[in-house]
Amino acid sequence: MNPITYLEFQKPTTEMAVYGSIGVAILLVISIILGFLSKKKVAKGSFDEYLVGKRDIGPVVTGCALAASYLSGWAFAGSTGVVYAVGFSGMWFAGIWSLLGLIPCCWLAAVKTADFSKKLGAATLPETIGRRFESKMLQTVVALCMLYFLFMYSVGQLKAAGGVWYATTGLPAVWCLLLSIFIAWLYMVLGGYVGTQWSMAFQGAFLGFVGALLGIWAIIWAGGFYEISAKLYMEPKVGPALIKLMRPELPKVGPTQLFSSLVGILATPVIFFTMAIGFPHNVSRFLGMGTLSKKGYWTLITVVFLIAGIPIMLDCSSNGLVARVIYGTNLLKVKPWAADLAAPELAFAVGGVPMMTLYVMGLFAAALSTLAGMVFIMSANITRDVIKLWWPQVSDKSMLYLGYFLIALFLFLPFYWTLVNPPPLLSIFMGLAAMGLGAIFVFVTAVSYYWKGATKWGALFTVLYGTGMSIYGGYKVLYKKEIGLGTFEWWLVIGCGIIYFVVSAVTKAPSKELLDKLFPAKN
Repeated sequence: MNPITYLEFQKPTTEMAVYGSIGVAILLVISIILGFLSKKKVAKGSFDEYLVGKRDIGPVVTGCALAASYLSGWAFAGSTGVVYAVGFSGMWFAGIWSLLGLIPCCWLAAVKTADFSKKLGAATLPETIGRRFESKMLQTVVALCMLYFLFMYSVGQLKAAGGVWYATTGLPAVWCLLLSIFIAWLYMVLGGYVGTQWSMAFQGAFLGFVGALLGIWAIIWAGGFYEISAKLYMEPKVGPALIKLMRPELPKVGPTQLFSSLVGILATPVIFFTMAIGFPHNVSRFLGMGTLSKKGYWTLITVVFLIAGIPIMLDCSSNGLVARVIYGTNLLKVKPWAADLAAPELAFAVGGVPMMTLYVMGLFAAALSTLAGMVFIMSANITRDVIKLWWPQVSDKSMLYLGYFLIALFLFLPFYWTLVNPPPLLSIFMGLAAMGLGAIFVFVTAVSYYWKGATKWGALFTVLYGTGMSIYGGYKVLYKKEIGLGTFEWWLVIGCGIIYFVVSAVTKAPSKELLDKLFPAKN
């Protein structure tokens, strides 16, 4: 292939549409079956078991579901689009997350989340936090904060699914997305937390396989990184810039600071460390986990790394480079999907219809699994952490039916937003929500598991500051373009940390009885 003669956008064919549709149908049918099977494991009419199961889910299923909740639509589509758009420098943002990623989450949050939720009798993460600090007010504030950020993040999942459907069939995404969210609603309603966990586990295992296969195959197909670099260098006008690890010529304000300055690059590992631990849809995967033995713990770590480790880094980062070699800037002209088409178009270019079909299935698995995990939490935020908390006389049956409705509502709202006004660059839009969640909950959740001196006021003001700064910083980064995304991350994390520790140091800790229960003295 001549490195400066690029392919145009691959027009979908009937064959692509047929096989892609069959692949997605198989994925959705298996998810429904898992939902039906899980229904038998949940006591009929039990709101607690609907929310958290019997707390006996093993490390393999937990690990696969955790990887699926983390490997969202942006991991399969958005991050590849970043590298496609800016070259090697985009790998700081698109690739480093999988090296840090979920292993710290397992180290710091897995056992503690399961342990605290059992000791406190909590069925949701906000309830665990609220009871950890003996504060109903904090529980509700945390639930509403999560609701805000998770709604933002959920939009990106559907845009990713819509983009790959368009690349495969050329048809409007509306019908496929409607079918997908209906399937997600069905298995969440049927099996509750258990059904969601099992469906996500299947989807996680599948997308891990597809991601590794496509990432490794694309590098081999392109002739290795030396050939990739040589061909990128030959691109007219910007070729030499595409192989730089930092691009100082790009603006140092806005999202491009992550690629153009040390401030942004150094912020990148902080972003992914905090969000992996602070993501509520990640940490909630441990609420229904059984007690782990030492062997079970290392099984969990191994499963997570095999799915969400280096193979996925290759898929997310190197695929963007290979797509740029193949398509040049042509995909940027296809609106509104633009760079987010890089991964699905690459799949077809290097593997034809079979690889495109697998990619379509993997992308839908990534988008649906993360969306399901988030929507289930959003529903519980309202039912358990607001209504049931303040009006305990409401029956479990009423809460179950309300939960079914809220799951449908929280699936439909991001679907409508995606169709009417999709975010321009998937990974940056979702990155803002991810940064806010990570900066807040790495302290409010993870640090609170280990520091007895943490107080409800420290946690409360951290939530308020992090939410307010996310709104203000997002405005400054995306609309005013007065600060860079890396600077915004430092404002978030340092500010949340100072507030959390300082306010906790000058306010009263929870009761000694509670702390002794949660932090038993070591013999």
